[in-house]
Amino acid sequence: MTVRDKVVLITGATGALGGATAQAFARAGARLALTARSEERLEKLANSLNLSADRLLTLAADVTDSTLVNHLVGQTVSYFGRVDALLHVAGGYRGGKTVAETELDDLDFMLELNLKSTFLICQAVLPHMVTQAWGRIVAIGARAAVRPTRRSGAYAASKAALIALIETIAAEVKGSGITANVILPSTIDTPTNRQFMPKADFGKWVPPDQIAAAMLYLCSDEAASISGARIPVYGGA
Repeated sequence: MTVRDKVVLITGATGALGGATAQAFARAGARLALTARSEERLEKLANSLNLSADRLLTLAADVTDSTLVNHLVGQTVSYFGRVDALLHVAGGYRGGKTVAETELDDLDFMLELNLKSTFLICQAVLPHMVTQAWGRIVAIGARAAVRPTRRSGAYAASKAALIALIETIAAEVKGSGITANVILPSTIDTPTNRQFMPKADFGKWVPPDQIAAAMLYLCSDEAASISGARIPVYGGA
């Protein structure tokens, strides 16, 4: 199983999961295009990877902006000549209210961040993958999309829509050499989550590097027959 020399675009690269993913794919020999909103945090991540300039591209971008997304993918292809894999890690959570209490702005925010960003980045990379007859798309969903809990309606709905989108893409690219899958983590063990839930049992949460390992497999030639799948990574939760 290898992703050596594959060009891998990672969104949300400076978050806890994005950073672990970048580290895992760098160790595996991939060429990386990394994006997040903060140039400063991207530079810090880039320095930690110890990759030569010809194997690393960083571009600050808001992946809910269609113009910036198209520029990001265009620059990636211009720099590396292709884009082999998209790891769409960017996303977020806003909750804590019942559906009856949820503000419309919160719903719009969740749909923008979790659904629209996925639509835009997939739409931008797919023509390149179709041309080269090879590609891997892996998006990060959430267990809440298939097992919703109280006070997370907008978040759960946005992630459920993300699943439907990726499954649609998988159906559309069937037989083309491209696969599209969704990973569904439970709570990820990150500093932010520990801060917000200090009394939780962290041992039941999912370490970011285990999610990154699942992405590594899904991007390999050995996973060519896996497409349209919902991959549960629930840990002990």
